[in-house]
Amino acid sequence: MGHVTYPDGVAIFQLVYYSPCLFSSIYIAWKHGAMKSSGWIFLAIFCLIRIVGSTARIATIVNPDAKTAYTIALITSVLGLSPLLMASLGLIARAYYSLLKQPWATFFSFVVVKIVHIPAVIALILCIVGATNATSPADIDSQSTVHIGIILYTVVLAMLTFLTLVAYLAHRRSERGEGPLILAVSAALPFIFVRLLYSLLAAFSKDPAFNPVTGSTTVSLFMEVLEEMAVVVIYIATGLKLATVAAGAADGAGGTLAYRFGRGDFGTGKLGLLSLGSAAFQAFNRSHDEESQEKASSESHHQRRRRSERHHHGSRPVEHHYEGHRR
Repeated sequence: MGHVTYPDGVAIFQLVYYSPCLFSSIYIAWKHGAMKSSGWIFLAIFCLIRIVGSTARIATIVNPDAKTAYTIALITSVLGLSPLLMASLGLIARAYYSLLKQPWATFFSFVVVKIVHIPAVIALILCIVGATNATSPADIDSQSTVHIGIILYTVVLAMLTFLTLVAYLAHRRSERGEGPLILAVSAALPFIFVRLLYSLLAAFSKDPAFNPVTGSTTVSLFMEVLEEMAVVVIYIATGLKLATVAAGAADGAGGTLAYRFGRGDFGTGKLGLLSLGSAAFQAFNRSHDEESQEKASSESHHQRRRRSERHHHGSRPVEHHYEGHRR
């Protein structure tokens, strides 16, 4: 059995930190909705990835020659950016759903968000391919596929920053208590910037301090590990404090379910698959029902007006006859 080194201590610290964060993020995903568009599920995935990487690193303490565990630890360190970015995008997408009016809210949730998700997913795949094709753990960040993946992460972060800036400028229009999500992503962005900067320097800089194997553990701690922890604690604190959409919301059951469907707010019970199907049906027929109600109201008003006119014209001859008879 080997002795505990500085990097091993950082791995133990991460394991202790992310274990309760995983359970908290799972609870938040259950509370607010575990669909991909909600963002919370990606937070849980990120915590799980960090737990797996820390466990693999700790395994090398017992067996210093365990190359597989060492490789897993390095691969997971590269993969963490994708779920972290997609979690941020999911949270800001939920805020946009309350900022925009229909049909733009649904268009944003199901088109714009997916467009931003695509480069993040491609970057994740490229980083996995580059990490598995590397001849040694030290060569992971020198793979061209990893370089392209990190560039795509930069593009995703730029788009996320733009969306967050626009949402922040319009956050006073946010309804249903979604404003804290905008503030949470805004507060997390500086930490994500530093985290991505570390990956860029590790991939493109020749500075030995950023080498993933022989580089400075202190640099990694302050530019990678602590940044990720700060983002996670911001999102978990926001998720725990954020209220869910009340079952008896002012717009009725159909509107509430349609709203939950659009922003991915589906968990268990009434927010399960039955509610998802009901919400889809309500969202599809809501505009038609409103038009029918307006038409019925207009016809009813027209009928009342015609009855009033008939009554008015029909009463006047009787009045004249009575006056003539009295004279």
